[in-house]
Amino acid sequence: MGIAFVVVAIAAGFFVEDIFYWLLEPSGLSDLNFMGPAQALLTDIKLVLFSAFLLTLPILIYQVWMFVAPAVGEMGRVTTYIVVALSSALFLVGVAFGYYIVLPIGLQFLLGYAPDRYNEVITADFYLPFVTRFLLAFGIVFEFPAATYVGAKLGLVTAPFLRKYRKHALVANAVLAAALTPGQDPFSMILMAVPMILMYEVSIFIARFVNPAVSHEEALAASPLSDRLPEPDEDEDEDPVDRGERDL
Repeated sequence: MGIAFVVVAIAAGFFVEDIFYWLLEPSGLSDLNFMGPAQALLTDIKLVLFSAFLLTLPILIYQVWMFVAPAVGEMGRVTTYIVVALSSALFLVGVAFGYYIVLPIGLQFLLGYAPDRYNEVITADFYLPFVTRFLLAFGIVFEFPAATYVGAKLGLVTAPFLRKYRKHALVANAVLAAALTPGQDPFSMILMAVPMILMYEVSIFIARFVNPAVSHEEALAASPLSDRLPEPDEDEDEDPVDRGERDL
């Protein structure tokens, strides 16, 4: 992982200017300010490291999974490929969704807030960490289905279990959206909470697909009405005469 990260980071160093303007594009700004002599250099180094992390993510996931897999039992080569491909794809889809959909709306709201009272002086050490953390948060949120797939394979998560705690998940998603959104503006929170809810519903479908043969008793136990259902009578099929003699 270290070798792959260093090689990709060196290659990304040749495109750091393009990476800079790619992250700057959603804001509509043409340049950024810096407050210290080494701030510009340190910012470019951070951009290179961020780019290397995104591009080497499939290798990172593969190596981590191969390290953990022996501890959870033989999962099969096909499962390994599915986990790596699904995790990598979902993370990149989350980053793309945050960049093309949510980030422009959030930046437009934040940078255009009260222009008659505040002057816009955007520095690189504030803007770029804000954007990169924002994109990483969306990438992590979109990993829910991949985590569900692994949990369902290990028998830790089932579709009835996820359906039972759907209402709890809605509240948890709202709290996580407020915590993970760097800007703390309401529009970004809502636009992050909606994908989280959708990812939870996709996770239910994945759990059902991985473990389709969930028993009726397990589904009934996961139902919110299970506590109010009467217990079955074990002696329902017993002959009344035999039952009377046994009771006597």
